[in-house]
Amino acid sequence: MANLTHAELITPERVLFSGDAEAVVMRADRGDITFLANHMDYIGSVDICVVRIQAVHQRPAPAEGVALEGGAARVAAPDSGDGAGEATPGESAAIGDVHAAVHGGFVMVADNKVTIVSGVAELAEEIDVDRARRALEAAEAAAGNVPEPGAGGAAGAGGTEAPTGEGQPAADAAADAAATAAAARARARLEAVAELKANLSRL
Repeated sequence: MANLTHAELITPERVLFSGDAEAVVMRADRGDITFLANHMDYIGSVDICVVRIQAVHQRPAPAEGVALEGGAARVAAPDSGDGAGEATPGESAAIGDVHAAVHGGFVMVADNKVTIVSGVAELAEEIDVDRARRALEAAEAAAGNVPEPGAGGAAGAGGTEAPTGEGQPAADAAADAAATAAAARARARLEAVAELKANLSRL
């Protein structure tokens, strides 16, 4: 039987996922990290990224559709005919991966449990792809409209440069940071959907 860790993905609105898995992969503290069973205690910030809960396990069910706790639905991989992936009575079986776009937050690991808490997170199958693409285009356009540092103000009468407010550089930096974060969130959504589709195509 595989070594498992319990994983939870939580937002203020709901529990997106709660169950056992073989690994949890994400980007935390600006680096990629994988949590396996019995990982040492850990707490850190989660970047805007795709969280992958790999090889989710659940006890075998007679129906093909498997509803995971937290509302995420998965379909068990088809039987290969060689007994691989089957579980004996009382054992759990791997039924696939969960992909979610997580827009920041924190992760805590303790007592063989990985808890991810995020203000906003979306399961891949719930993401509106067209909306995510529009959001990415808008964010990239907004980032492109932010003046470069030292570009100065617009030209005034007689070719002289019109003065800018003292707070303008800070405002431009804030606008650029907001556009960059919005683009990162949109890319995470699209990446989560792409990974889900790739997994389904292999079934």
